[in-house]
Amino acid sequence: MLIFKNNIYDSQEIRLSGYTKSPDPDYDSWFDPAHFVETALSEEEEVFSFIEKQPQQYWNEDKDKFYPRAGQTGHLGILEKMLKILKKGFANKTVWYQMNTYHFCFLYDVLVRYAFNYNHDNREERLNSLPELKGKSIQTELFIRNYFYNTVFLLDEDKFDALSRDEKLRRGFDCPCQFGVVHGLLPTEEEMALKESRDYPYSIYV
Repeated sequence: MLIFKNNIYDSQEIRLSGYTKSPDPDYDSWFDPAHFVETALSEEEEVFSFIEKQPQQYWNEDKDKFYPRAGQTGHLGILEKMLKILKKGFANKTVWYQMNTYHFCFLYDVLVRYAFNYNHDNREERLNSLPELKGKSIQTELFIRNYFYNTVFLLDEDKFDALSRDEKLRRGFDCPCQFGVVHGLLPTEEEMALKESRDYPYSIYV
């Protein structure tokens, strides 16, 4: 299971923890964050399949189009491996896994693109994808605010480097590997791996 800012696997726990709510109570009640992530990751395999069917000289261009942020940190093979790692971690119901900035950056590209496409689908296609939302649009910015620790990967390297250590900490920019992602460095095998958590990552509200 993947560790986000809030527990995507337990909607009731998230509601009790005081996460930011939408103006639509029905949306808050119906939205299933785990199903959203699971569906987006599952459909992402089709993106790689599509790219790899194109002439190889277009792969890099397609990679940058589909992964405008994560694509700066690796070639297509690295991103495809990242998808497999995240899918495996998501599906493991016995272990909690901590993600780093490489993982969050990749997820951001995947989830934002999936939500954009979903929000532009007709009602029938929406119901086929996420029936629990009953045709409502995904509130993407709200999801990022509730489940991502920060979006440091959206900064360009000059702005990131101009921040002092204290400024970075005040803005919550303390996720592992953020320097490498912001500067477009290739992840090592160790950095691509999920880190197993030794305890339960969330507060328990009674």
